[in-house]
Amino acid sequence: MARVKAKVVVFIDNHLRQEGEMFNYDGPFNKHLEYLEGGPQAERASHEDAPAPKLRPGRKPKAETSAAD
Repeated sequence: MARVKAKVVVFIDNHLRQEGEMFNYDGPFNKHLEYLEGGPQAERASHEDAPAPKLRPGRKPKAETSAAD
């Protein structure tokens, strides 16, 4: 269970949580909460870290267009 602090007024676990209120939260990542202890790590993969899309056999990747055209 994570210890969190509400960034804005949110409705979580059948309670209206006020901005700045600290409480225990055991749920999926929520961008409106500041994680103080524990909880999910908000690892955001950039498009560079994402795997390349798989192509069907015989297909070529799309050519990238430049903004200078």
